[in-house]
Amino acid sequence: MSSYDSFFDEFCKKVILLDGAIRFSGISNHLGQLVSTSYREGLVPLMTREETERYAIQAAIRAATRETFEAKIGELQYSVSRYARLVRATIPIKVAKKTKFLLLLSFDIDAEADSIISKKVWPAILDNKEYFI
Repeated sequence: MSSYDSFFDEFCKKVILLDGAIRFSGISNHLGQLVSTSYREGLVPLMTREETERYAIQAAIRAATRETFEAKIGELQYSVSRYARLVRATIPIKVAKKTKFLLLLSFDIDAEADSIISKKVWPAILDNKEYFI
């Protein structure tokens, strides 16, 4: 395991600990290949590893299609989707204005995901930005 891989593993674990409502933290590259994942301790995931891998690919496709309108509406900070059993978020991590990684999160259904992302997760990304380059 390289130090790069070790960083991703540690980062995902740290993100989980930022708030008790975070269920899952994962990093994928811009093509949707999972680089690292972490689950809240004691959590029984709702999806299998294969389903999570498929979700990462779909998130990468959605993120890429959103870039089409950035010139008009500005850069995507993150997207949040609320489902019946959980809340999901996708946060693009850009290097030189191109999405290099995606931080994929899931939250408990009653979580204030927007607040958690803006007050806790986003600062953690900014504090570690040099590792994503």
